[in-house]
Amino acid sequence: MTERTSFVTQRKRAIGDVVVDGLLSGLLAGAVMGVFLVVVGLIGGVGPGQTLGRFDPAGSGEPLTGGLMHLAVAGLYGVGLALILHFLTRRGVDWRRYGWLLGVVYGLVVWVVARFVLLPGLGIALADISPAQFVPAHLVYGAVLGYALGRHQPA
Repeated sequence: MTERTSFVTQRKRAIGDVVVDGLLSGLLAGAVMGVFLVVVGLIGGVGPGQTLGRFDPAGSGEPLTGGLMHLAVAGLYGVGLALILHFLTRRGVDWRRYGWLLGVVYGLVVWVVARFVLLPGLGIALADISPAQFVPAHLVYGAVLGYALGRHQPA
């Protein structure tokens, strides 16, 4: 569906486009968060394999499984923020300038939910990551996610 404005014809974004943008932006932000955690882990004397292995839901510490699981969850959370921002856009809110800041808030909310709702019942090594490392990692994730989603929005 298109909408004609003064000089430009804009296509209204289908929900599928929003979901794909969220998924891809979430994967990007998840990769940046993963690199952040690996670097912080290396500084603290923890190897990359051990850091990524903490994300393994089976608890076996497999780095590849943990890394892929982390990216999958990051992609899903990316879809969540994309849908929230799409809703705001449809309500006439121009959030693009502050997308990174909305993402930071979203990243903090994701950490709170993970820390106090999801992780306590799972009994996996992910809960062993210090909040001093995990909170900034989620803030980085959110900032990258919000920025990337803002870049996908039509002007």
